[in-house]
Amino acid sequence: MPRPEILTFSVVAKKYLSQRSVSAAHQGNVKRIAGRVSTISAERINAYLRSRLEQVSAVTVRSERTILMSLWRDAYEQGLVDELPRGVMRIKARKPPTRAWTVEQLRHGIEQTHAHDGRRLRSGADKGLLLRTWMLLGYECGSRHGDLWRLAGDNLDGDVLRWTQSKTGDGIVKVLSPACVAACRAMLKDSPDGRILGWACKPRQAMRLMRLHLDACGLPGTSKFLRRSGATHIEISSPGKATIHLGHRTASLAAQAYIDWGQVRQHAPQTPVLVSID
Repeated sequence: MPRPEILTFSVVAKKYLSQRSVSAAHQGNVKRIAGRVSTISAERINAYLRSRLEQVSAVTVRSERTILMSLWRDAYEQGLVDELPRGVMRIKARKPPTRAWTVEQLRHGIEQTHAHDGRRLRSGADKGLLLRTWMLLGYECGSRHGDLWRLAGDNLDGDVLRWTQSKTGDGIVKVLSPACVAACRAMLKDSPDGRILGWACKPRQAMRLMRLHLDACGLPGTSKFLRRSGATHIEISSPGKATIHLGHRTASLAAQAYIDWGQVRQHAPQTPVLVSID
């Protein structure tokens, strides 16, 4: 393959993405990171990684490093550069134990959404109904935020929800509770484009609304806790099934990053009891 006159990570990213089927969100992420670094060199990557460590978590920086390494290796395989990546600093990320909401906390958070009933957003959506539907649907279907916000009435067939994950391309099917179905139907009545949640407000405003609601309820965490809470409670009732709920291809990922083992006490790995206390 002929080499471009000026080779940058952005040029490599364009070729890299043209050969793969990935979600729009991942495409945007790859392009942004490639544009920030530009020059393909260990020195430039290390400078970027150090600056990022001052701005975001080590987990995020490690993920960005992985993307840059993938782009560099792809450039080498295509003959665009002469050497494989060398001399790039490694990122050690300390991940705290996973925490999720309990069933009681979730019920409290959902009950408190009624305090916002009747308050309308600029789109015309009922604020209380939006928050309630978001919590119910996010918990029960276990989808990632981007997919959750794209779900539409066409994905709903009675109490069955069907959609295709953007990240993996795998089809997912879930059975929803009557309360969740009713909330979704209520949101769809006013939806101008057929989406269940996505029409109500922009993502940034949605996150702000949920943050304010969770703070008022005294609940820790963010809306990401909906996905991990669902996985945790599935694991309690059906050990080993959290992976299916999350739509993961890697079986170990649920145990590593999504299950709150403090709640799954009866299934958490434990050493034998050495001393008994009467």
